[in-house]
Amino acid sequence: MKIIKRELLDKVLPWLDERKIILIKGARQVGKTTLLYYLKDILEEQNKRVIYFSIDQEITNPIFKEPKLLINYLKNEYNIHNRSSYLILDEVQYIKSTGFFLKVLFDITKSYLNIIVSGSSTLRLSEDKEFLTGRKIEFLLTPFSFLEHLRAKSSFKYNLLWKVTDRFKILSDFYKTYKEDLEQHFVDYINWGGYPEVVLHSQSEKRMLILKEIINTYIRKDVIDFLRIENVSGFNNLISILCSQIGNLVNKNELSNTLNLHSNTLNKYLDILEGTFIFSFLSPFYTNIRKELSKMQKVYLNNIGLLKQFTGIEYDRYLLINGKSIENFVYNNLRSTFDKGNIFFYRTISKSEIDFIVKSKDELIPVEVKFRQKPKVPISIKRFKDKYNNVKKTVVVTKNILREEKQVYFFPVILLPFIKFEI
Repeated sequence: MKIIKRELLDKVLPWLDERKIILIKGARQVGKTTLLYYLKDILEEQNKRVIYFSIDQEITNPIFKEPKLLINYLKNEYNIHNRSSYLILDEVQYIKSTGFFLKVLFDITKSYLNIIVSGSSTLRLSEDKEFLTGRKIEFLLTPFSFLEHLRAKSSFKYNLLWKVTDRFKILSDFYKTYKEDLEQHFVDYINWGGYPEVVLHSQSEKRMLILKEIINTYIRKDVIDFLRIENVSGFNNLISILCSQIGNLVNKNELSNTLNLHSNTLNKYLDILEGTFIFSFLSPFYTNIRKELSKMQKVYLNNIGLLKQFTGIEYDRYLLINGKSIENFVYNNLRSTFDKGNIFFYRTISKSEIDFIVKSKDELIPVEVKFRQKPKVPISIKRFKDKYNNVKKTVVVTKNILREEKQVYFFPVILLPFIKFEI
């Protein structure tokens, strides 16, 4: 199977020799194990000694019950205290009291052992998280981005990036040259999402079987067994409802009544869905943090291809893609560049709305999705700019319009991954 270099790799490599626990988080089947093996190969090519364990296959191994047992084992079998080594632990959340275990391991061995771990549940990784304060650096591995999809599937090379403010003539020529190929692959990406194994297969029947198996494994292993869900049907129904409400506000009272779930149970399930990287919940933009924390959030899928599985939505042409799917794609694209804590949506009491507000250094960037033939600058953006003086540019995501209008930049959605927002 074709191996695709992940964009996250370049962010991880500079930290390999730092005395930090490198924590790579991400959902099941997004490629964490493949990335760890990639790092293992790189280190071994540098004549570094690497010791690898897949913890979900070592659950009964006593050396993962206590840190001192693992340390003694590594000393006896690998003589680690006499030679600097790298320890890779895949799916580390299966270790009980993960944070405390890693803290003790790190504190005792930090002079001669570099530790790299992966995990697919922030809920378990967050237990005793205070133990890892100052000891770890975290990275989030997402499903394939659209650029990674293109590098896996397209015959063209897509290695160019532009700033928002770059000359439109150059970008226009790029768009004209690759438009047909980009649209074709975009439809495939929106339909099937970014699970690497699904992307790298070409037969629809096999892709569907793989996608179903990934979802079933997630629900069975990560949720029902590992996180102990009591109301499985309620949990599954919650997933289906959230998928049908992508880009909308999450009304917890309405969900609780519809699913007949107690509010505490609903909140637990929502935390699980976010903590296992299935959904993201986006907060509103307010300058008053008390208001921000009291308002409803919007929901997005971390892997847009799950819509096909849970709602049956499928697209055969670029121009027919639903605007909410485009909005979800735009959100995921923003998440690949900006920390989640710097992305918001905007909605006033009078229901003036902007899809996204991005905080970038000292400026606010409104981003609006207008997947239609003749998009205009929304009045809500004009009002937002009047209210906040640190808006230097605005981005409107379109079907096929590429132009600049008084620091409002219109980009076809298929060009968005090639645009750098930051100056």
